Amino acid sequence: MKSGLGIRAPLFQAVVETKPDLGFFEAHSENYFGSSPARDALVQLRQDYPISLHGVGLSLGRADELDRAHLRALKGLADDVDPLLVSEHLAWSAYAHRHVPDLLPLPLTESSLGIMCEHIDQMQSVLGRQVLIENPSNYLLFDYLQIPEAEFLNELASRTGCGLLVDVNNVYVSATNMQRDPKAYLATLNPDCVQQYHLAGHTVVTRDTGDGSETMLIDTHDHTITDDVWALYRYSLTVLGHKPTLIEWDSALPPLGQLCAECDKADAVQRSVATVTQRPNVNSAPVASSPVSLGAHQTQFLDALLGGDRGAPGVDLSHQHRVTIYRNNVQAAVHDYLAEVFPATLGVVGEGFFRTLVQATIVLSPPANGDIHRYGSALGDLDIEGMASMPYLRDLIAYEWALHRAYFASIDNTLNAHAMPQDEVLTIPVKLNASVHLIESAFPIFEIRRQSLPDYADPVSIHLGQSQDTVLVYKCRGQVVDRCLEDHETLFFKQLKKSTHLLQAIEALHGSIEEHTLATVLGFCFDQDLLVNG
Repeated sequence: MKSGLGIRAPLFQAVVETKPDLGFFEAHSENYFGSSPARDALVQLRQDYPISLHGVGLSLGRADELDRAHLRALKGLADDVDPLLVSEHLAWSAYAHRHVPDLLPLPLTESSLGIMCEHIDQMQSVLGRQVLIENPSNYLLFDYLQIPEAEFLNELASRTGCGLLVDVNNVYVSATNMQRDPKAYLATLNPDCVQQYHLAGHTVVTRDTGDGSETMLIDTHDHTITDDVWALYRYSLTVLGHKPTLIEWDSALPPLGQLCAECDKADAVQRSVATVTQRPNVNSAPVASSPVSLGAHQTQFLDALLGGDRGAPGVDLSHQHRVTIYRNNVQAAVHDYLAEVFPATLGVVGEGFFRTLVQATIVLSPPANGDIHRYGSALGDLDIEGMASMPYLRDLIAYEWALHRAYFASIDNTLNAHAMPQDEVLTIPVKLNASVHLIESAFPIFEIRRQSLPDYADPVSIHLGQSQDTVLVYKCRGQVVDRCLEDHETLFFKQLKKSTHLLQAIEALHGSIEEHTLATVLGFCFDQDLLVNG
């Protein structure tokens, strides 16, 4: 199979237009949970290319139970996409209702092995298929004995029947950071279990340790693949064999042509390398235990990660300062995602204050599950110094959050007014569909948002007393719509939310709205599919 490419939102249009000669595309599963235009685009892409699903939020290594809603969402997506492969990570990101958008280091002990096996079995049972487990990037060591990672992965595959996804860049990054031999790691893996490769770029950083400085490699997926990683990929092919290979590039995306050139390079390397020339001596993983339970470890690690600048219990003393790598990763991931969800808010408050809001969100209201679409739900509830000077800010946050929620809303049982008698239309229980939101503001919030977006180029011309807006947000035929309502429209929608059927709302509005005006608003509701059977 020809090499594949990680599909990202900015690439869809170019892929549709150019139909590049690639073997497959891989999507981050959580980006396509819910009902959204992005999911529709992925399902459509599946008509032309195989799709693999790569999860980052299930948290297989968590010490408590897996999120069943997350598993159901993944199962629904897999049913829609019929993926070539499904993969997750040897990592954790959640415990006891706290979730962070990063892959955290799992102490590789017998307890962790048992939990990973249990959760992989559960995942494979729900999906009804084999899943692949990817090796992580490592930045620190724990201060107690661990099972060597390659042996741990072999044992996972032996006990559960899962496959292995070998991220060659992660092998190189981890080996460099931990001063290990990457070839010895690869030669230990069971080639019969390896089903896929990932290739990506990393970033070299020099960090202050407090006692000096150190050079670290950070797995960023925003650079070209280095020569050292290409060489290690070539070695991987010789000891593990030829498998489907994916190029990962998540941010600072270059043109599609440059990404396809990386895929072509991977194909050329595969053609130049013979199949497996040696077999490893695969041994059972040795027993290793932790002085604390995995649950206690994860609680303490999250406390250190979310609670400020402090070390994490269980981390090797010489690596305590590296906890900040994970802390920075979490902050950067939350910042980048919320900047996409709240672009006008960022435009109003500026980068510095927006980072303060993000940091407060992480500390005071960390995400409770792996659905990234819920990140930012509490942003408008924060009470941060400086917010009082922008009295419209909470309304703006609510407005942008409504747009975000509408994008992912599922709309079922749409009322088809043309297919039933008028009397029935007026008297059956109805309600506004799940995408509809009314944002009431004492300020001209519609213009505040419009003129604060990154692509607004005209002079800003707003004074806070110019209007009091009610904005209607909804999704219609796959597109999110927002419009500023007239007074009579606002009155109608507010009454409709309190009524059980249309006739009740009409009778309550008698004398307040003229009949022809009311008929126009009703026609708008039917045309935009705003009503569903209640």
